[in-house]
Amino acid sequence: MLVASVVTMLAFLAWLTVARLPWFTGVVLVALTLVAVASITLAAVVPRAAVEARLLLFLGGAVTLLVAGEMQRRRLGDTGDDDRAVRRWPYRIAVGLALFVALACIPAAAWDFNDDGFVPSARELGPLPGGLAVLGAGGDSECGTGRCAVSYALVGRPDESAEQVARRMWGHLVSNGWPAPDGGRSCRPAGWLLDTRETCVEISTAEGGARLTLEGGRPYPRFAGSSSQPR
Repeated sequence: MLVASVVTMLAFLAWLTVARLPWFTGVVLVALTLVAVASITLAAVVPRAAVEARLLLFLGGAVTLLVAGEMQRRRLGDTGDDDRAVRRWPYRIAVGLALFVALACIPAAAWDFNDDGFVPSARELGPLPGGLAVLGAGGDSECGTGRCAVSYALVGRPDESAEQVARRMWGHLVSNGWPAPDGGRSCRPAGWLLDTRETCVEISTAEGGARLTLEGGRPYPRFAGSSSQPR
């Protein structure tokens, strides 16, 4: 929300340097605000779409300024040869930067980090049911090529076995949108369209206790072909 507010404010200030119709300036402010609200809403409704929400924010802001500038020019019959032309550089810089971020920086960053691993947060598991807890403040983490993993001790009630703890945890995860486990493992996309990485959960019950492992990085089979994997 902070980024959306700052981008919207800067875009509006850039518009003020070329604004010549007071009523139309209000329209531009409403349009920029709607773009920001759409970006925030997308990220809220589809939490995995954080990258796409930023793309919508910058691209929508740039398009809004461009369309508004052209509409004002046509309405006033402005040829761009008057003294106001020298004051248009903040407007042009704002539009150029927004387009550069939307069309170059964001896609390039997404392309780059799609091959990188990341350490998932235990917060992705949601509020745990009563009696279940993950122990270890930061967990035991390690990274390999394209993938990172972090593990925690998973504990339940004193009278529960490790298998019961694992079953109850899987029930919680499935009810919160995770796919049903396959061989003690479940994976789902970490991003939406541009971010193609995945987050995986694995629960083991070796050595008489349950242990939960979170992995983040490029999905199989891309990761399976790499030479180094987290152990």
